[in-house]
Amino acid sequence: MFCEHGPRFLELTNSGPLKGKRLAVKDLFQLKGEKNTAGNPEWYNTHPAATKTATSLRQLLEAGATFVGFTHLDELAYSMQGSNLHYGCADNPRLPGYFCGGSSMGSAAAVAAGMADIALGTDTGGSVRVPASYCGLFGIRTSHSLIPTDGVIGLAPCFDTVGWFSQTPSLLLDVGKILIPTQYLSTDRAARLVICPEIHQLADPSIRVAIQELIPTLGDQFSLCETIHLPDTELLDELADIFRILQGRAIANTHGAWLRKYQPVLAQDIAARITIALSIGDDEVLWAANRRRRWCQWMERLLPDNNSVLLIPTTPTTAPKKGGAIEADKLQKHRQRLLGLTAIAGLWGAPQCHLPLLSIREGHSDRDTEVQKPSGFSLVMAPNRDLSLLTLIKQLTQYRQDITGSTRGTA
Repeated sequence: MFCEHGPRFLELTNSGPLKGKRLAVKDLFQLKGEKNTAGNPEWYNTHPAATKTATSLRQLLEAGATFVGFTHLDELAYSMQGSNLHYGCADNPRLPGYFCGGSSMGSAAAVAAGMADIALGTDTGGSVRVPASYCGLFGIRTSHSLIPTDGVIGLAPCFDTVGWFSQTPSLLLDVGKILIPTQYLSTDRAARLVICPEIHQLADPSIRVAIQELIPTLGDQFSLCETIHLPDTELLDELADIFRILQGRAIANTHGAWLRKYQPVLAQDIAARITIALSIGDDEVLWAANRRRRWCQWMERLLPDNNSVLLIPTTPTTAPKKGGAIEADKLQKHRQRLLGLTAIAGLWGAPQCHLPLLSIREGHSDRDTEVQKPSGFSLVMAPNRDLSLLTLIKQLTQYRQDITGSTRGTA
């Protein structure tokens, strides 16, 4: 969960809106005088200590948060599984024996275990949203380029974003008020809820049913609930590949020289993706860029104003079970399913927040018992509507608690 290197209980001030809040930090954020692993020991050995602190980390420390440690991640942040060949696999505190999800696995585990109140992560292809879903946490991927990423070790700069986890929407919003630039501090209320059935079909039936049962309970919070069908399902099916190609080219541009020079030892699945990324051709990039533009145009029609919000499944499944070798083919298929959902907001550069307001009973093929697993859904708004989204999350969670007596339902 936590890295061995780095300070413990570091404070810059004993006052501020985050006074007393424990902050865990993904081991990509630089802290002056300290080194990072980026999930791989060769990175730690070949890079010097930071000469300055990442802006986002510094802002939270200046707001009174207490740094309690760096947290482990999947190697180079290039996985959504939540496992590291060198540093192990964080267990899911909300679901022992299951994956936390990645790549911000240690940050999610720290908050879910109650060892941190807030945790910083990064989200390129789903690295905050997926762990939030698996661990039952509130988690946000912010609008691309909204929050500075200086001092944050990147993966694919065209998609990299700063994100964070908490157990409550109030604290998630408090962090947003500190990190989101003041020119975007709008809190206009969303009035139109959009449902796209074709997107919901990307999730397992148990998740689709749970979300479908939840939607009527949210209706009073919106003046309009509208179902809109996607006219081009082929484009939806292509999202994972569009994202994979564009992300892969960006990774090659960002890390290609270092990877070729030092030949770091990587997990088999990550090494395979790196090899593919380094071989992506210009024709593939051109195709993906054109298809991305078409997707963004459709999203702009779907959410044409500042008062619309799209409800989607965050992940296609609940947390996978740990243990035993996972076939490369199955792992890749699962990743493709994840990217098919996470790319919806990622390709548009839009903010997306996971709400852990559901739990799902699922059985096991090897025994008759059922397990209650964390789940939920996401809300997406237009780019730079992050604070409005966080405010809405807080309102919806409070509304659900008022009418059900709990923030979590079951299915």
